[in-house]
Amino acid sequence: MPLGEIDRPVSSKPSAERDAAAKLYSTIAVHTAEVMNLLPLLNRLARLETEQAPLADIERARRKLTTHLQLANLEVSSIVAEIECEVQRADEVQDRLKHVQTTRTTTQTILGVIFGGLANILSGGISMATRAGDAANIASVAGGTLEVLFGTSANFTKVRQEFNHPHNHLQAFWDGEEKQREFFPPGVWRFLTDPDIRDVEGHSLRDVLVETWNEQGRLGDPGSPEEQRRKALLFGDGGLYDSDDLHVREAMLQQLESSIQLMHQDLETLLREVLLRQALEEDRV
Repeated sequence: MPLGEIDRPVSSKPSAERDAAAKLYSTIAVHTAEVMNLLPLLNRLARLETEQAPLADIERARRKLTTHLQLANLEVSSIVAEIECEVQRADEVQDRLKHVQTTRTTTQTILGVIFGGLANILSGGISMATRAGDAANIASVAGGTLEVLFGTSANFTKVRQEFNHPHNHLQAFWDGEEKQREFFPPGVWRFLTDPDIRDVEGHSLRDVLVETWNEQGRLGDPGSPEEQRRKALLFGDGGLYDSDDLHVREAMLQQLESSIQLMHQDLETLLREVLLRQALEEDRV
């Protein structure tokens, strides 16, 4: 069950909540609480601390908030583990395809050298035996053709393998709101799609990451057949992947994973501030 569905607090006016919590906690902490739907709990704790309520009431509110923060950390770790599993799957298949491609290239290069050498031996033998230049030239051209064919064909023919991913986080992230419920906890999705308070222009992490993928050419040139093919492959249920496609999928998943990992830092900031105020209270007592 997502954290947002557990003990959902009844919220009052958002501006009042934010103002009350902001008196004691940093902007990052307040924003994190809001994203994880914990702002009413943080607001209540801040109000009790400001009013110097009985320690038992403060501890009860603080314990409830820290418990929800621990659950939030578990949610983030869970989605990161899922994505990391998909990264490892893609990496494993990519290594296999690279091995097959290298073996094929080595074999065909050796065959090219062998055919070229045999052609030279044959053309030389014909020249010495018959002094017939045309026959020697024909043998030499044929051998050279085979040498070029075997030496270069492996480099222009990519090895492909069927690779399916019906549980596709990239598809949900790319498509947006309609797909996210199956793949991302509500708090994680809000963290990715709400305006990032660190971004001066108010872009979300999702906006920045999608723009980065386009600028890096992960999907190919805009409007090209390669872009259409790769979109259908990466944001669908799977298909025939080559090593380059798998490298792109792996890189995109790692970038998505890194964006989600930022939540750990923000949750840690909020938890640290809560525990720091607890330590200060204990010192005063």
